[in-house]
Amino acid sequence: MEDNTTRITVLVDDKARMGLTKEHEFYAWIKVSGHRILFDTGQGIALMPNAAMLGCGLQLAETLVLSRGHYDHTGAVAQVLKRNPAIKVSCHPDILLSRYSIRDIAMPKDISMNAVNKSAILNLPTEQACWVTHPSRIYSNVGLSGPIPRTHQLEDTGGPFSLDPEGTRPNPVEDNMAMWIQSDRGLVIITGCCHSGLINTMKHGRLISGQEKIQAIIGGFHLLNASRQRLDAIGRALQEWNVDIIIPCHCTGDEAVTCMQKKPGRKVIPGYAGLVWRQ
Repeated sequence: MEDNTTRITVLVDDKARMGLTKEHEFYAWIKVSGHRILFDTGQGIALMPNAAMLGCGLQLAETLVLSRGHYDHTGAVAQVLKRNPAIKVSCHPDILLSRYSIRDIAMPKDISMNAVNKSAILNLPTEQACWVTHPSRIYSNVGLSGPIPRTHQLEDTGGPFSLDPEGTRPNPVEDNMAMWIQSDRGLVIITGCCHSGLINTMKHGRLISGQEKIQAIIGGFHLLNASRQRLDAIGRALQEWNVDIIIPCHCTGDEAVTCMQKKPGRKVIPGYAGLVWRQ
């Protein structure tokens, strides 16, 4: 009998249940229709102990999805490949770019993937490196967004990102992508930090999957510095598209979570390492 169930385990988040390691990041272990997917790897500290504690056998994963090239999403790539040398890696080519956060021009922060993890990806056999430059499916009911069009006027990347330490070349984080799972209950959308914007991400997922109903969205939404106007627009979109379940994690921000909880008609479950959601 075909296994059509979906189970998403939050491996790491800024918050964690007792006994697990927390880290400033969100990543997840996903079992869907008999397949096992690792979505992002974090900074490289918490993945292995949390995966062991939660019974997530990384050596069994078929696919590693990297939502973008920031150090806090790619920090354990080499560790995963050592544990599971046959795993396929799906990511945008731009994850290899150098990148910086310029909150203080005198002290730019390098937020690139480190050299060890870049090398691990560059040395992958051709059949294991899946470069995602447009929407694609990795399984019949699981897809990747590819680059997400930035169409909503209120949405932004959520930070002062640049391709150079001087801050002269803004980085739109074009390698940012989300994953979606299709079922008869609606789409389940998983996003790392949602630098493309939550509205843009949901809109794109509905378009490329051909399924308008969104059952759930889970991940970091990067709304820590979002304006009230933007939060209100997101609330309206969630209401209009009748999203049933929202699991905000990592960089969403307490104010954004509170705003989502105030809207009727949906279930908001603040995320944490160890949370398991089943469909």
